[in-house]
Amino acid sequence: MKIKHSTLFVLLIAAIGFLLAACGSEESSSSAVASEDKAQNSWERIEEAGKIVVGTEGLYYPITYHDETTKELTGYDVEVARALGEKLGVEVEFKEMEFDGLLPALRNGQIDIAANDFAVTDERKEKFDFTVPIKHSYGSAIVRESDNSGIESVEDLKGKKVGGSATSNYAKYAREQGAEVIVYTGSDTVLPEIVNGRVDATLNDYLVLKRSLEQYDKPGLKLAEDVKFSFSSSAIVLPKDSPELKEKIDAALEELLADGTLKDLSIKFLGDDVTQPLEKE
Repeated sequence: MKIKHSTLFVLLIAAIGFLLAACGSEESSSSAVASEDKAQNSWERIEEAGKIVVGTEGLYYPITYHDETTKELTGYDVEVARALGEKLGVEVEFKEMEFDGLLPALRNGQIDIAANDFAVTDERKEKFDFTVPIKHSYGSAIVRESDNSGIESVEDLKGKKVGGSATSNYAKYAREQGAEVIVYTGSDTVLPEIVNGRVDATLNDYLVLKRSLEQYDKPGLKLAEDVKFSFSSSAIVLPKDSPELKEKIDAALEELLADGTLKDLSIKFLGDDVTQPLEKE
């Protein structure tokens, strides 16, 4: 029996449609399973490897830096990560990279978590998860000691040059105030630039700036005490949708908060207890 060409064509199209639908369904299902596996197995993968890979800058005193004498990586966030590893029973491996590369590295799986004084913001929460806060503080500025900086309040930032990391929360705030952001890596590079007049200020966490001035220990700079903004909480950053990992790390951090470990570390590195929320002025 002969089948007409028109009938054969219809049958062929129907068969292709069926195959495409089946493949699409299978691909969709595989994608959903992969996504679920990624969320559920991030902790299992870390536990199986016996180590957690922590991304940090290593150039951000006193949060993450190298001790001048021992050359060892240390700082508040670094030691919190080490204490966290002990609680979790895994080795802690640090990968140092520029601040602007930390979150991309977390997103593409180069690191398991990012520890670098990341403020918890709505914008970041769209792409990443955060642990419970490990630090509460607010923003301020370092300016030239002489009056020619002209920065005595947040409003005075308009039209000024502010040095800092390109993608930091503080750079974003500076731009919002009408300042021009000049990109630098590490506080040790930007502070001399304020003294010589290439930039007018650098914005950062108040206690970080205070400690940076103590370490710099040279004339020409001062903390702009009346510049206060962005009361915020900082935390360790996790991959988006990793509930089991977040649960494990949060539980360990809660223990470190309860036993006073985080308080002791914050006083050691920042000169104050930063584990308690601040009242906004």
